[in-house]
Amino acid sequence: MSFYETIDRITADAGIRVRAKSLEELVCKSLLATFNEITDIEKVEEELSFTLEVSSELPFLLADIINQALVLHETYGFVAKRCEPEEVSERYAKVKLFGGRFDPQRHEPKLVIKAATYHDLKAQKSEEGWLAEVIFDI
Repeated sequence: MSFYETIDRITADAGIRVRAKSLEELVCKSLLATFNEITDIEKVEEELSFTLEVSSELPFLLADIINQALVLHETYGFVAKRCEPEEVSERYAKVKLFGGRFDPQRHEPKLVIKAATYHDLKAQKSEEGWLAEVIFDI
C-alpha cells in the first residue's frame, strides 16, 4: 500500500503516517492503513460491511474511529478492504467499511494492534492537504 508509511521511532509500538487531500480521505486511508498493518487487505474478500460513527474532536476523532474498527476486528475478525465516508467533519465521522473475516489460511498475519493511542496523535490540515500520524499499542 503506497498511501501511507509506517513510523518506526518507538520500540514497543508501531505507527502510521497518512497524507490525504481531504479529511474524508484522511479518515478512510487511516482506517485502511490500520487494517493493512494487521494483514494484506488486498487479499481480503468483500463479504461484510459495518458502519462506524464517532463524535469527538480532531485529532482524537481519528484514534476513536480506528479503535471502533479494532473492536470489530477483535469481535468478528473483520478486516476492512474499502471505506466509504458518509459524513465527516472535524467533530464527527460516519463511514461504511467493506471487507471480510480474517482467515489465517488465506491472510498472513502481521501486527496484533491493541489500540490507537493519543500519544503523539496528529490530524492536521496544511497547504498540501491533510496529515495524520497515529501510534498503535501492539
